[in-house]
Amino acid sequence: MTDEIPSPSRFFVRMGGKGWMVYDRERKGPALIRAGWAAGLTKEQAEQALRSLTASPADKPRF
Repeated sequence: MTDEIPSPSRFFVRMGGKGWMVYDRERKGPALIRAGWAAGLTKEQAEQALRSLTASPADKPRF
């Protein structure tokens, strides 16, 4: 057993200037999903985008 502190998740939902967003800690700004920014969303849309970004490869839909 170790006493390591887990690192924070790369993505999280937060309130932006105009609505909700998925924040990317590595980019230090809104997450890029496909060809668009995850900003200016409703809270529900942001939470759904977060789930799609953090889902394991087995959980993601195949297109």
